[in-house]
Amino acid sequence: MSRHEKPTSRRDFLREGLRSLVNAGFGGVFEKLEQVGELMERGEPKPAPLMPLLSCESRALHPLLTAGQLSLEGCGALLNDLDIQGVSLSDRHLASLHPRALEHLREGFHRHGVAITGIMVSEPVNLNDEASLSRRLDEIADRLQAAAVLQAPLIRLHLSGEREDELFERAAQFLQRILPEARRRRVRLTIENRDGVGRRPELLASLIRATDPRWVGACYDFGHGAPERLYDAARILAPYAFHAHAKSRAFDPRGEETSIEYGRVLSILRFASYVGALSIEYLGEDDPIEGIRKTRDLIRRHWRAY
Repeated sequence: MSRHEKPTSRRDFLREGLRSLVNAGFGGVFEKLEQVGELMERGEPKPAPLMPLLSCESRALHPLLTAGQLSLEGCGALLNDLDIQGVSLSDRHLASLHPRALEHLREGFHRHGVAITGIMVSEPVNLNDEASLSRRLDEIADRLQAAAVLQAPLIRLHLSGEREDELFERAAQFLQRILPEARRRRVRLTIENRDGVGRRPELLASLIRATDPRWVGACYDFGHGAPERLYDAARILAPYAFHAHAKSRAFDPRGEETSIEYGRVLSILRFASYVGALSIEYLGEDDPIEGIRKTRDLIRRHWRAY
């Protein structure tokens, strides 16, 4: 090496070695490892790992919780009896966001082998209501803190609004204001595919790509969207999904959901290498526990890993 040449840095040495792997046919390996290396160099936190578990939304148990037939603390034992390993909690079911209360709740679930797979922020964020956005940012920061204490890897947001032509920019600005707090807590942000910015799956996927797909993803709900576009939404959002709501309302004599082809949806998720929780959200008119049990069996029929 000439004295005028710069010595090869350790990073450049590794980079060249990884490029040789790409040239040898290992496409994609270099890019992924390079991203990890850049994150480490910048000292940025990494998101908490996702949980590939069969989960249940506390919303599915809402009738029992509101009637006083079940307490949130009692959900861990119930889900353990149902052989369900995770729970996703709506913030409307959390009596307190005080760290001590949350730690007590977390340990209660963990004693029964139930992990907390997400926190659902129940009140929609109206992106057109400028007067309320500062308040909502503070509330979401509180939910991020709660998720960190509960060891949940993500929170779910519902970003609503009236004018689609403005929603993208407003949503992107709002997410950029939340992201520093999410990174600090190592908690991911997910947006559900419902009205507002999530109404069109293409718009939601574009929003995720435009912000930071390491920290921002989809909370993909099986049952949301126009019936004729149900499976298009699955294909578009599956690569960006951090959490999935296995929506169910009614079942036929074979145990299949009457309005959603579970086998088709789960095949799309599997093809996209989905590794998050499949969280049961039974909203039918029958007994909630029986509906949860039927949805559990349906998921396992089509995807035994859960």
